[in-house]
Amino acid sequence: MNALSVALTSPASTADIAAAKKTPDCSPVAGIGDFACFQWTGWFRGEAGGASANTVLKAVHGNESLDLRVVAAPPGSSGAPVPDGTITARALADAAVEAGWGNGSALSIPSAPPVGPQGTTNNPVCALVSADELKQAFGATTEPQVLPGEGNCRYTFGALGTPGPDSLIFSIEHHPGGASLLSRPIPDGRKIQGVGDSAILIVRSEPGGAKSLRPASDVLLTYMSLMVARGPNMAIFTAQILISPAGSTVDQTQEQLITLVKGISF
Repeated sequence: MNALSVALTSPASTADIAAAKKTPDCSPVAGIGDFACFQWTGWFRGEAGGASANTVLKAVHGNESLDLRVVAAPPGSSGAPVPDGTITARALADAAVEAGWGNGSALSIPSAPPVGPQGTTNNPVCALVSADELKQAFGATTEPQVLPGEGNCRYTFGALGTPGPDSLIFSIEHHPGGASLLSRPIPDGRKIQGVGDSAILIVRSEPGGAKSLRPASDVLLTYMSLMVARGPNMAIFTAQILISPAGSTVDQTQEQLITLVKGISF
């Protein structure tokens, strides 16, 4: 099942246009607007858990910005066909030109990348912390899969069903202008001193397994979310991990998270 989404901003602000032109991991397109590029996300980038296959056209023309995307079901037991990112991109580009977004030059469309985890990313949220910094902070030994998104980034380490640091899924959400959210009461939140301008930590545990998109385990899955305000902006740093009885405790893992985030500027 495919879904088509169209978002047109008119007039677009200077910030909207700048953001569109800085879209990360986006391959340039010729023949559309003043600027255009394609992103392939979700299943195309190796995201597990039934993630949709998303082909996204970002474009700017004058004082308008366009987000045109197809969200397709990933292939599975239901018999859904394997999504073709290149064919979908061609269809979206043709639709944009027919809608008046062509600029008169020849249309040139990049090919979709091979399906699977991407080797590199220019996503600015992923740039806030490296895989090596995460491995050092939590004591992990496996190489994480990096899943960049719009305003977020996720690192998935290599032993999700085994208690210990390599069961870690670490994610970052960046919310420009969101610092005021931390001025509101947050249930179960604990203020943390010395991190950003203000910071609140929430810790909870629940059973793992299929609901958490990881193998079953007798150990509870611990979630730690550290919300940090710096200036007008806010970011959420979340660690999901199976705490090993023979390794770092919950309190020690909290300190690992807090120490890591203290050194991150955004």
